Amino acid sequence: MVPTESVPQQVSLLADEKIIMMLRRRYPSIFTSILSLTGAAISLGLSSIFRYVAQYPNYAAIIMDFLYLIVIAIAGFFTLMAIVGYFYVQGHLYILTNMRIILLRKFITISMREIAYPEITDIIVNQGPIARLLNYGSVTPLSPGVRSAFTLPYPYMKRYSYLRVSLRDVNRPSKIMNELFKLIRSTS
Repeated sequence: MVPTESVPQQVSLLADEKIIMMLRRRYPSIFTSILSLTGAAISLGLSSIFRYVAQYPNYAAIIMDFLYLIVIAIAGFFTLMAIVGYFYVQGHLYILTNMRIILLRKFITISMREIAYPEITDIIVNQGPIARLLNYGSVTPLSPGVRSAFTLPYPYMKRYSYLRVSLRDVNRPSKIMNELFKLIRSTS
């Protein structure tokens, strides 16, 4: 895959480094999260309203007007979350080069992580049921972490941790995993 967009200014490539592919998060991933959150809020709200209506049957018209206001508020909340979610998803950029993986997130703050291919020991692919239907998922390359001087109060309790750098909600995660395996083997 040839990258179609330019490299952001926050990313500096090494002298002989070449971009293999640039990936972005998929919007349906955040949309399903927002939809499930909204569905849970609606079901909780409706159960409360039905309990209230059962107590005071004479106020049915007032409660129906209140229900319309709740539906409008939920629709407004859903719209706001969809807009914020869109910018959140667009703020994620994953760059796979011939030497490393670079993760750039620009949403409110800017954070960047990278991992070199020789450091990767394992790759995990996660896809839920909706993600399988829409063909997206998360690819997580794992690498052994380093010992930290301030892990626990007692120095003998130090242990290795695993550093997680996750390519979240990308298109065709199995294909990305295969590409990562090829890149890992070529740099070893």
